[in-house]
Amino acid sequence: MFEFMFFDHELRRQFIAFAHEQGVACHAVEDNMGMIAAVPEDIPDAVSDALDTCYDELMEQQADLVDATDGAATHQAVGIRVTLRSGQPCMIRLEPKLANRLLSAFTLEEMQTLVQAIARNLENPDDGPVCKR
Repeated sequence: MFEFMFFDHELRRQFIAFAHEQGVACHAVEDNMGMIAAVPEDIPDAVSDALDTCYDELMEQQADLVDATDGAATHQAVGIRVTLRSGQPCMIRLEPKLANRLLSAFTLEEMQTLVQAIARNLENPDDGPVCKR
């Protein structure tokens, strides 16, 4: 499944409606990190491209919504769950605007991997050079 993350119910609804217009089975999934619209991976490239374009346009609208509230909306929150070395889960909170920017360049899984790597390095700091032989 391909997963598209949203932070606004109406924008997700629009995406799901667009996917259905394209003949794609798309369903809403509630997740700790946000609202997800899931579509099958086995769709034609042209349809996948159309979904990506639609998603990008909706993310621009999401950014506009965040800008319009000037960050004052207290109900907007984004979190990435990581697991600490001890096995304890931890929620890393992000500004919605930053999360939108990250999601415009990374998949949800890539963003999760990035945040997990940062958490791992915070638990095991290494101030040495990045390149080692």
